Amino acid sequence: MTFPQPERISSILKSSYEKLSCVDSRNDSQVIFYDQIVPGSTLLAYVNADHWALAIPVARTHPTIGALFVTQNAYPREALVEAILRFLEEDLAEPTR
Repeated sequence: MTFPQPERISSILKSSYEKLSCVDSRNDSQVIFYDQIVPGSTLLAYVNADHWALAIPVARTHPTIGALFVTQNAYPREALVEAILRFLEEDLAEPTR
């Protein structure tokens, strides 16, 4: 679940973050926190990053756009994917409950 501190929101996403904050300040600039959880699923982590930082590596592929608009896009996605895969590996190795 993405649940960033306000200073971790990219400049281009600030207005949508503020609009959603009128409903609930616990949002990632695109989705309120409780809409990020699939019923019956397992919550793996709270990520201090906005929606785009987690989903789209804009700064890596478009450095100028990243520097101007998507200002908080640096996120260690590879480390997160590795942690998710390790969780799945351990979960699948456990005996069935």
